[in-house]
Amino acid sequence: MFGGERAQSEVLGTVLLLGLTVAVVGTTVALGGAALDDSQQRADLQRVEGAMTQVDSKASLVAHGESPSQRVRMGLGRGADFRVNGDAGWMRIEVTTSENPNATNKTVPLGAVVYERGDETVAYQGGGVWRSRGESSEMVSPPEFHYRGGGGTETLTLPLVRIENGSGSLGDEVRITETAGRSERVFPSPNGSNPLLGGNVTITVESDYADAWGQFFETRTSATVTDVSDRRVEVRLRTTTVHPTLSAGVSATGRSTFDTGGVDRLDADSYDSTVGSYDDQTPADGAVIQTRDQFRLTAGGGGNTQSITIRGDLIAESYNIPPGQEDKLNVTGERRTETAFDEPAPVDGAITQRIESVRDRDLATTGDYRGSGIDLSGTESETIDVDTYVDGDVTVADRATLTVTDGATLHVAGGLTLAGDEGRVAVDTGSGDVEVLVEGSMNVTENATVRAAGGGQAFVYVDDSLTVRDRASVTSAADTRFELQNTARIDLKDRAVVAADEDVASNLWLYSSGDQIDVEANDTGGVQFGGVFYAPQSDAELDGNMTIKGSFTFELFEFDDAEIDIHYDESLETEQPFKGNSVPVVSHLHVSVHGVKIESD
Repeated sequence: MFGGERAQSEVLGTVLLLGLTVAVVGTTVALGGAALDDSQQRADLQRVEGAMTQVDSKASLVAHGESPSQRVRMGLGRGADFRVNGDAGWMRIEVTTSENPNATNKTVPLGAVVYERGDETVAYQGGGVWRSRGESSEMVSPPEFHYRGGGGTETLTLPLVRIENGSGSLGDEVRITETAGRSERVFPSPNGSNPLLGGNVTITVESDYADAWGQFFETRTSATVTDVSDRRVEVRLRTTTVHPTLSAGVSATGRSTFDTGGVDRLDADSYDSTVGSYDDQTPADGAVIQTRDQFRLTAGGGGNTQSITIRGDLIAESYNIPPGQEDKLNVTGERRTETAFDEPAPVDGAITQRIESVRDRDLATTGDYRGSGIDLSGTESETIDVDTYVDGDVTVADRATLTVTDGATLHVAGGLTLAGDEGRVAVDTGSGDVEVLVEGSMNVTENATVRAAGGGQAFVYVDDSLTVRDRASVTSAADTRFELQNTARIDLKDRAVVAADEDVASNLWLYSSGDQIDVEANDTGGVQFGGVFYAPQSDAELDGNMTIKGSFTFELFEFDDAEIDIHYDESLETEQPFKGNSVPVVSHLHVSVHGVKIESD
């Protein structure tokens, strides 16, 4: 009996072992098959992406008349849906200008060639290749879109490729051919021409890949992109932009912590230059200090900060006030938290535009040509009263004086250096506005002076660095507006003075598109600034003693043992940089449509 039971146990064990083996093998085969399918699908998609890029390249050749037809082998793989859809998506171009509020409103069907496998899609549309999975999409290859230029000559070129045949399945080999119709120019149009004068360019895209289209526009232009719906984005390209008003004494426009750990002392208040100078009135509580990111009182809860007193408002997106440091911060007005700030546009385009306007006058040919520079010393003096081109450097030393007057424009091909006890450049606007362009660096040192007077407007453009140090000064008379604009680094050192007479801040404007502003002040007296310092693209470091009357706008601030007095001029509250004039963002637009047919070969 026991032998029979043992025989049954052996048979049962064998059956169980075989069953387990079959189950394991089946599971392994199933998992392996799924992994193989996933691997195969990924390989197919990568291959099709490459093939779609070839479709893009060859369709461009056909669309632009470089070839009557092209062929592409796709390598589709298994289980895929490959089709052409001439009704897939559209793009609308709307152009309004100050000359014509209805210059162009054109909707262009795009069509698409679509490869779909599972929830993955690769498509050629509008001259670009796109990939989507579920609700998200990304760009594989960009459309033919070009955004070039600067300084008022920004040009947007958009040659759209439209698939004109209807819908239907495609085989593994496709043929791309030109259509019977000619390419169509959308803009310039009979109603609208270049350059664009005011207004807006609005591009709306409806597509299964709308979010990828939007991301593409954001990375290629300074556009405002809005998701209208899951399948539609709206792109607004401004032909002009206007900078916001100067509502703050100090404004940090970039997203970085406003860290006061390097501030020993900061006192801020306000005055109104329409009433009188700062010293002739009782300081008011109208100061505004703002940062687009966090305001942090002292670095890491320590630092050398003694006190920060703001007679007015402090505005930031958030605050970091370490324990035990609260009594160092005294704000008489509101301590506000805001997330919506006016974001200034870059200033490089506006500055470059003004520099180019002088260059375009070609004073080397049309003006008085000076081929060996200007070198004044001792008590020498010289007057520039006609448009003049100096092919070299200008140096004014000792007690010499160079005067630019009678509405003249001076174009200096080299640098400008002022030094000595009374070295002086006098910009006299009494008989007309004066412009000076310095191609090289401008250095004002020792006790030298650049001064604008005469009751008109003076403009000095420096396409390089600017240094004012020692006891040197850059000033404007109480009845004269002086604008100094540069494109590179600025250094204000020792006891330098950059200021408008009688503290009328709106009479002196210092604009910069340079990366770095360094203020390294002497402990006795320090740097004095009275005017508007507007450099929203620049990082600024303030070291030592400094007095500000007017307004400071930088991207980021850093401080090093700084003692700062800020007196905000309330009359600036309605003032705008560049006198509120618009700055071009897109000045020339070229949009065309080129049709192709894509079908099985």
